[in-house]
Amino acid sequence: MSSNLRDRAPALLCVFLALTVTVLALHQSVRRPSALRSTEPGTNATANATESGPALRPAPALAASLPRYSGIASASERRRWLVDQLRAMGVPNDVLALVALEDFEVEWDRRFEGSRGDQARMERVQLEKDMTKDAAMRAALGAEGFKQWDTKNMLWEAMSTPVDVKPGEAESIYALKKRLQQRQLDLADAEINGQMDRAQVIAAVQKSYADYNQELKAVLGDERYAKSQQLDDDFTAGNLRYELAKVNTTESQFQELFKADKQWNQSLAQLSPGSPDYAETFAAINEAHDQEYERILGADSFHNLREQEDTGVIQMKKYADLWGLDATKIDNVYDTMNGYRKAVGDYQLQVQALQRQGQSVDWAAVNNTLQQLAAQTQQTLQSSVGADSLSRLQRNGVLRWAGPGFRPTYGGGSP
Repeated sequence: MSSNLRDRAPALLCVFLALTVTVLALHQSVRRPSALRSTEPGTNATANATESGPALRPAPALAASLPRYSGIASASERRRWLVDQLRAMGVPNDVLALVALEDFEVEWDRRFEGSRGDQARMERVQLEKDMTKDAAMRAALGAEGFKQWDTKNMLWEAMSTPVDVKPGEAESIYALKKRLQQRQLDLADAEINGQMDRAQVIAAVQKSYADYNQELKAVLGDERYAKSQQLDDDFTAGNLRYELAKVNTTESQFQELFKADKQWNQSLAQLSPGSPDYAETFAAINEAHDQEYERILGADSFHNLREQEDTGVIQMKKYADLWGLDATKIDNVYDTMNGYRKAVGDYQLQVQALQRQGQSVDWAAVNNTLQQLAAQTQQTLQSSVGADSLSRLQRNGVLRWAGPGFRPTYGGGSP
């Protein structure tokens, strides 16, 4: 089940169960004509009560308007039957979509259960699910109902902050999102089938997003695009003030930092994911941004700011007593892991440079080097915090180590 759907599951299940019980009860009443006798003029409602309870009595006009289905043989037919019953009751299209989507998720959860323990099979099941979702929802909601629901979803995904769009613009954005969605599915299919390797897929995904963002900007214009992506000055300034809340900055420093962030975002936006030196340029832009921050804030304040933002440090402070840590040890872990991460990043940039030059890469040697870097870092940490604390940090996922083709992560975050 997707994380978004899981987040709303409690409320959704209440709606789903209530509506389903209503529909199934109605379905039973339609199948038992004798239960309708109590609706005839002059009939006492209690006269038709049986030992098992009172007869079910839907309104005649509603019962007559409900679509009839017989011999439902598939999940798709069941979803369509359920949606049609609820639609005839006047249930809004958005609620119908939630019911159909929950039923679709439950169906695929069963398929995932059959793939447990087989990673390759699970990846194929996930791809098949993603590829069939639109068709399943269209079959359940009908073409018009699906387009109405899917358009809302695509526009919501396209804009972190909603901006006013005209009908023609909304249709263009919808088309852009669907094309991006299909491209992602095609690339996932190519990787699973061995037609593209992971590096090629990542590069293609980055290019597809870069193209999509340029096309979205062309539809919305610079001002609305910036606002929709939370890149406008008001949002970024407010976000920066929040991030700097624990650092004492003057208004002059704030304005300099705000200018540095704007230049940083502009530089990143101008990067071409398909360029040969993308990784080096990306790293250089981030390094320059950090250096500017350190110049403006000073070395100590910059270090404190980055440390306060670090998810690993937040975890270590929370469980400091349990893990045998104090402020000095937490600082040592933070500094050591940052040094390790930078060493791995620099090394991987060297490997990528060799690949671009057409030189073969000895991946066994690369893996060996990464293992040595990890082992050296672990030894440093053990000397700093002790074997027991190091073991607790590793068991709780605060420390993670790089493997071939992967950058290291620290404290659950990405470098």
